Amino acid sequence: MLTRREFLELSGATLLLLSLNQLSFATDTEEVFPQGVASGDPTQSGIVLWTRINPKVHRRFQSNLLVQVADNPEFKEAFNRSIPASYISESQDFTVRVDLEGRLRPNKTYYYRFIYAGVPSMLGRFKTLPYRAREVSIAFVVCQNYADGYYTAYSHLAKEELNMVVHLGDFIYEKLYGPSRVPGRDLSLPSGEKVCVNLEDYRYLYRTYLSDPNMRLARAMHPFVNTWDDHEFLNDYYYDYEKEIWGYFVDGHPVGEDRAKILKLRQDAVKAWIEYIPSKVEVDMSNKDPLKWVKIYRDFNLGRLGKLIVLDERSYRERPPCDKRFGAKGCPEQEKTSMLGREQLSWFREKLLQRGFKWKVVANSVQFSRSQTDGKFGSLDAWEGYAGERRKILQWLKEKDMKNLILLSGDRHASMVAEVPDSYEKPSQVLGAEFLTPALSSINAMEGGWWKRDWSNYTSLEELQKAEMSQNPWIKHINSINCWGYSIITLKPDRAECTIYSVNKNKREAEKLIDARFVYRPGVLERV
Repeated sequence: MLTRREFLELSGATLLLLSLNQLSFATDTEEVFPQGVASGDPTQSGIVLWTRINPKVHRRFQSNLLVQVADNPEFKEAFNRSIPASYISESQDFTVRVDLEGRLRPNKTYYYRFIYAGVPSMLGRFKTLPYRAREVSIAFVVCQNYADGYYTAYSHLAKEELNMVVHLGDFIYEKLYGPSRVPGRDLSLPSGEKVCVNLEDYRYLYRTYLSDPNMRLARAMHPFVNTWDDHEFLNDYYYDYEKEIWGYFVDGHPVGEDRAKILKLRQDAVKAWIEYIPSKVEVDMSNKDPLKWVKIYRDFNLGRLGKLIVLDERSYRERPPCDKRFGAKGCPEQEKTSMLGREQLSWFREKLLQRGFKWKVVANSVQFSRSQTDGKFGSLDAWEGYAGERRKILQWLKEKDMKNLILLSGDRHASMVAEVPDSYEKPSQVLGAEFLTPALSSINAMEGGWWKRDWSNYTSLEELQKAEMSQNPWIKHINSINCWGYSIITLKPDRAECTIYSVNKNKREAEKLIDARFVYRPGVLERV
């Protein structure tokens, strides 16, 4: 439900589109297009459009699919493309993607819809990227376990005026972590297992997550740029370069250590992601090298205002070092491990050093900042476990006198804001800022209570957070307590403004609240 203030702030076109799409949930649109519509990976001249047709409807009608794109919501002088009925098949789980590269103009708002057997889909909207811009706004989200809470945050995000949404990963959770925490969100995998074991299990999760009206509304209203974290495949996975197989930390998984079964499960996970996430990633599933099956790290030019660099921080990482992953005191191996892998690290360095962009914005799935409290690291599954590689990145930036790094981070299930210094051992200058967005719905430290495991000497989470900030002075804000939601970064020529919004996942109509608001100017991070 719109508040009066939100109603007054919305443009006429946005208000019309929201109203029409909310009405569509009570029409035949819902039956024909049960997962809605989406757009992804915008460029200056194109985008990928996506939808899925109900298999029962398609088997009955065997109709072609029409896609319409126009610069107005009335679709006057629309561009039309017909998708043959044979293209809609079980082999792709009845999903359809349309790549419009080269057909569109830069920095322009477009509207789109699909029509199947005479039934129109929801109306979608996206904006192509600019060649020049004075301002770019990007929302970023992460960690949306369907069973952990409602997607109320997406209802607010749908109403924002944005250029795009960056999804930092954990779009689905491959394991059922117990009964639903809110009514109506129970899950049951087709295999009967508690963790995904085949393609149909993964597909089921994507279909179920996208059954949520708020998420469908957000994907219709904004283009998404997606990367992944671990739960799209296996919890806390890594790559074992000696065995040429992914390792993981899921006790009692049915695939065990069987290499063939793990490789097949990886293919299933990747295929489901590609089917449901509209993107322009490189795919070669027949390659003999599993690391060449898909390459999702890529970049986007936001005019001269910024370059968005999207990383894959799971597929190529080595096993986390030391004796344990959480609450560890550390070990020398932290200096030797790689998170990005040799090829991606080289590519990342090139993008960081590329000239002609005011800001380098990095879609960074896991926490970058050092966080050591009472001699113990919070998580070696994050960049803490790959400290040597992190040091190299900071050194490159320092050598080039660059102070324009903006990290959009997630995974911690908390909000956090931090300076990025040139060194975590002896900091002398600030090279950038890290903005870590809270989980959209997944449980946080307050709910899970996992902080008590390694810091039992603290009587409350508030007390622990204060200790973490005091012992890591680059960290300027942390909230692990009753905070879920999304964040928005607005890039301007002289500054980057970030607002972190908190939306109660336990209420279907919760309001959005400001958790924190910061401004970063080259070398200076300030709360506002």
